[in-house]
Amino acid sequence: MSKSQIDDPAEPASSADTSTAQRTQPIGLFTLSSIEMWERFSFYGLQVILAYYIYYSAGDGGLGLTEGEALAITGAYGGAVYLGQPLGAWFADRLVPARTMVMAGGVIIMFGHIGLAVIPGIPGLLIGLALITVGTGALTPNAYAMVGRLYKEQSPRRDAGYAIFYTGILVGALFGPLATGYLQVELGFHYGFGAAAVGMAIGLVTYFLGRNTVPAEARIVPNPVSSPGKWKAAGFGVAVAALVAVLASTGLMSTGNLNNYVLGTILIIAVVYFVTMLRSKNVTADERMKVKAFIPLFITGAIFWTMILQLFTTFAVYADSRVELNIGSYSMPAAYISTFEVIAGIIAGPIIAAYGQKLANRPNRRVPSTTSKLAFGFVLMTLTFGLFAIFPLIFSGLIPLAVVIAGMFVMGITEVMYAPIGMSMASQLSPVAFNSQMMALWGLTTAAGASLSGFMGQLYSASNEVGFFALMTVISLLTAVFLFAIRSPLRRLGVA
Repeated sequence: MSKSQIDDPAEPASSADTSTAQRTQPIGLFTLSSIEMWERFSFYGLQVILAYYIYYSAGDGGLGLTEGEALAITGAYGGAVYLGQPLGAWFADRLVPARTMVMAGGVIIMFGHIGLAVIPGIPGLLIGLALITVGTGALTPNAYAMVGRLYKEQSPRRDAGYAIFYTGILVGALFGPLATGYLQVELGFHYGFGAAAVGMAIGLVTYFLGRNTVPAEARIVPNPVSSPGKWKAAGFGVAVAALVAVLASTGLMSTGNLNNYVLGTILIIAVVYFVTMLRSKNVTADERMKVKAFIPLFITGAIFWTMILQLFTTFAVYADSRVELNIGSYSMPAAYISTFEVIAGIIAGPIIAAYGQKLANRPNRRVPSTTSKLAFGFVLMTLTFGLFAIFPLIFSGLIPLAVVIAGMFVMGITEVMYAPIGMSMASQLSPVAFNSQMMALWGLTTAAGASLSGFMGQLYSASNEVGFFALMTVISLLTAVFLFAIRSPLRRLGVA
């Protein structure tokens, strides 16, 4: 597509904010929020029942594997889902327009959930999770990147826009588990998987109807790969697939150690990405400084997601074994525990976004730095795990549901304090030539966190829960102190 086509006034708004819309959000934001909301509906709808499906007995509708294997597979799957994002971002930057990648990713995700719903046993699990991993890698980083292209680099609306976008994510993360958790208890796991497929189908329809409101740049490939490069990429893909097949067939890769491979691959890819961007001729000196500034934020982001994503590992077991779920004659599904974290985020997200917008519209008022906002998120995380560390010291036997809900609420506020700012920060520091791939690199913080949460879940037990949660509290506090300490150096490197 030529530049004249991109700039055609009939095209949807691109990255530049128009002078008549400085205080409003672009329509494309709501198109992208919708597809991501339904993708999260399907993703979290699966995530909250996945560990139970793997370790529940066959008589209860599960696969009958051990609890340790279930948490390892859940962590590996969570890591692999985000590990696929750099590949999806590379495709959008080099081969297929981002707008098309999002649509294709949604279709693949839908078929993954259908596979889980209709194919029984381990084969259905592996086929379904593989398809969802590929589809999420195609959809998520490119949706995030398109949100960033709706704004000028220093637009005061950017943080608020990402907060709105993240609220859509939380809405999907709330209703997905409610639907699948209910269906799992009442009808069985496979009905829950089917509900996730239906949610993704609805998201595809809404995205198709609003496809012309996304940024014009999303219709082109910004940095097309040469023909020789395409053959190299294809060869690399075949080699990776062959390596995985050999490892699996020889028993070197199994359900017990799969998470080790996932975490190792995540770390290798992250290093390769940083080195590539820092050495690329397409990255300016100023952009290179911003990439360097992203390194400590990448590390702390991985720590943050390790804490949050224990919702689906540590807290899955905690809810199933340590929480009093009976309310009179009603027994609440254990999968519902995570929804209280999401409800808190949905309530707090718009409030935080509105306050941020208010500060942005008052240029003479001092606004906290991005790094300070991230550090405050870890302060709240410290409070979250501190609460869970003292609950067993106060209550004997099962932990009352009310206080667990209170802890989930604090965690939910923590997430919306940190995650949207992290997205905005990654977009702000992104080199022009690596826009989607920088968002994928931010996604790798979630990948590392998901994988590490699987390891953490295996360390947790009812007998050591005070020490376990106390350790998480100390790690969160030290990370908050670290972020506060590096505010000034990061500001000099370009972090607002």
